[in-house]
Amino acid sequence: MQWCELFPLHGSELLRSPVVLVGDVGGTSVRFALGQKTDAGITLTDIKTSSNPNIQSFSEAVQDYLKQIDAVPDMALFALAGPVRDDEVKLTNRDWPLVSANDLKASLGIEKVWLRNDFAAMARAIPELPESQFENIIPGNSTTTSKPVLVTGPGTGFGISSLLPEGQGWRVVTGEGGHAAFAPRTDEEKQLHAVMTATHGYVSYEMMVSGRWLIPVYEALCSVRGRPVEKLNLQEMLQAASQGDDFFNSLFQIRANILMGAIGDAALIAGTPDRIVMTGSVAVGLLPWLNAKDACVRLHERGVMSDFFKPTTVDVLTSGEAPLIGAAAIAFDQP
Repeated sequence: MQWCELFPLHGSELLRSPVVLVGDVGGTSVRFALGQKTDAGITLTDIKTSSNPNIQSFSEAVQDYLKQIDAVPDMALFALAGPVRDDEVKLTNRDWPLVSANDLKASLGIEKVWLRNDFAAMARAIPELPESQFENIIPGNSTTTSKPVLVTGPGTGFGISSLLPEGQGWRVVTGEGGHAAFAPRTDEEKQLHAVMTATHGYVSYEMMVSGRWLIPVYEALCSVRGRPVEKLNLQEMLQAASQGDDFFNSLFQIRANILMGAIGDAALIAGTPDRIVMTGSVAVGLLPWLNAKDACVRLHERGVMSDFFKPTTVDVLTSGEAPLIGAAAIAFDQP
């Protein structure tokens, strides 16, 4: 199995603390690291990532990683893209067998193993990260120190969590809001919705904004506008947009507008108007269009509740290690 290793750590920076094995498991790649508490906060070592299609199960991926680093961690916490029920997870966008905490304890020989939703880890990372890891889209007057934070964003899928202050720490509430039904708000979005519905049936926000669904949305927009479909990848579409192609600029602006609408819906439902943090590679890629006036208007236009978002700070998290840091933080939060 081919791994890519990043960011070695100097041993002098470590304090005495347990070593936690953490994992971030999405639809296209798997990342692992070892986490420890240090005088600078949570520090990660032996970060490795793989998208090897030959790995057939999560347990196999973990065991391969441990062989690569030749280490025995004290405990483990894995953040996986799927709902956690009874310490088990069926990954939403990956055809792997059910992941069980009890099975992992037995196969890995680690007494303490926890499973969490990947966006729980993403959310828990927010207070552990410096402000330099965030790019602001909409200024506001809130911070993470005492107010709830909505953490959401599209990658392969579309996760949503709420980060709530609790005592001296934080509590994370997860959900599957990305699978809520897409509600179009313009005539063209209604046409897109009709094309997507005819092809796929139920149409969720995840289908409209996540990376995995870019091509179907592109094809639907081609159908709406009477344009021939070309075989293009994301980078070719972005390049065309950067060169002034109106069609691809529209494609990304539509996705950015729908994303801002989706996070506004989620914030209204969760009651988290103070700060919204978007995460994931898709949000980072959409930054030029998320900064556009149309996207900001989509967040704020809420009829009689339009004042709800006046104090809202909206940021995009640019740290690639956030889920791993958050997973370690959750592990160290355990009694």
